[in-house]
Amino acid sequence: MDLTAWLLRRTPPCVFVLTTPGGDLVRFAVERVVRERGWRAADSPAEANVLAVAGPRTPDFDQYVERVWESMPGPRARTHITEASEAANALAEAAARMRDVVRQKADSPSPTPRRTASSGSDMEHSASCADHSGHGHHMSDMEMPGGIPMADRGEDRDGLRLDVLHVPLGPALPHWPAGLVVHTTVQGDVIRAARVELLAGDRTSWRAAVPGLVHRLDHAARLLAVAGWADAAATGRRLRDRAVDGATPSGVDGWARRVRRSRVLRWTLAGVGGHDGGDALTRLHGWLAGHDAAVPVDVLPDLLVGTELAAARLTVASLAEEVRAGG
Repeated sequence: MDLTAWLLRRTPPCVFVLTTPGGDLVRFAVERVVRERGWRAADSPAEANVLAVAGPRTPDFDQYVERVWESMPGPRARTHITEASEAANALAEAAARMRDVVRQKADSPSPTPRRTASSGSDMEHSASCADHSGHGHHMSDMEMPGGIPMADRGEDRDGLRLDVLHVPLGPALPHWPAGLVVHTTVQGDVIRAARVELLAGDRTSWRAAVPGLVHRLDHAARLLAVAGWADAAATGRRLRDRAVDGATPSGVDGWARRVRRSRVLRWTLAGVGGHDGGDALTRLHGWLAGHDAAVPVDVLPDLLVGTELAAARLTVASLAEEVRAGG
């Protein structure tokens, strides 16, 4: 028996999901299939073997899809799902391709290791590059051998000379608003400057298809996931999926009480992303209470400058899913 084929048949799918603008309803379906089949959801391309792109095809998004794909090790397969009803079949076919020994041998990487592009499909990858090599991804024409760009230097808040890194966050981060890119200048682990880019796409038309409870549960689950409470986030997504089916899910009140009582969560979110008298914790409690809370995307740079990367992730996760311009 071919050992490679034997191993591939027993390799469990680990799915990394990219959501295009307007693709959140499709994302819900993908996440549901992954959960119900007992598959794993990947938190980075490096640990994934299936790439699932959820939502309408968007030319601006294609470059990020390709960069994530090139950073994935084998065995691997990819699929683009444009309708929620297609999720189950498309993911099953992708899993079969991932386990197909002939396809995987044809897709074997070249002797030159794959590079994750400097546009930063993964913030954690960018940060680890800075930590381990001493050089972050800096968008300039000057590059070190091997294609790693050089970093500038500047004084940090303690008067030390630290590398100034140019790190784009999104749009291919887990638990991240679809189509949002935040171009940051980072020194140490502190954001010194930020600029927001919204990739082209329809972010609103899908929202009329599901009730507000679905959105609020999804917002809360995303923030809980970024805050590190995976169990509560998973419960929120299960409740969300029941609400997508049109039912009023039982257990919402008990889950909300459990989340509100968490002292660790309160300590983690209080004071993060403060805007108009509210912070991440306030917005989470609003969603749990059935209220909508949104922050205009054009104030995001002001919220992020001076914060550490971990706080930046929490701030972005505490935005409402409908990323929009202020006004």
